Amino acid sequence: MSEALAEADRRIENIVRVGRIASVDPGSATAIVDFGSFPSPPLPVGQLSAGAIQFWWMPSEDEQVLVACEGGDIAQGVIVASLYAGNAPSSDGAVPQINLAGGKLIVNGTLEVTVDVIAAGVSLVHHTHPESIGSNTEEPN
Repeated sequence: MSEALAEADRRIENIVRVGRIASVDPGSATAIVDFGSFPSPPLPVGQLSAGAIQFWWMPSEDEQVLVACEGGDIAQGVIVASLYAGNAPSSDGAVPQINLAGGKLIVNGTLEVTVDVIAAGVSLVHHTHPESIGSNTEEPN
């Protein structure tokens, strides 16, 4: 095989790769990915949205990720997604979940909930308050 063909094969193999996060630098929004036989340089972590509406996510060490590399050049790679590797939060695909793992959700606008909000086990819809005469109030309306 010629050197040019070998280089083309290497680049094609590197267009999309799966690896594991070796280290994370939130300050630069980058991470180093271990591809098994070699580590990447620091790569930017792609976000769902980074403009007026923002979603901030940084992967965890050892998290499995998908990396897309323009022209097959690892140095031009971007971490585009995270992959479950035996750690899915649920086996029920019909129930979507967001687990902030101790993080926080900031809403700078209106939040509309159509069913209920439960905080520390207390329902916003079904909670009651004690009355001074020894019984509880009715549920909110």
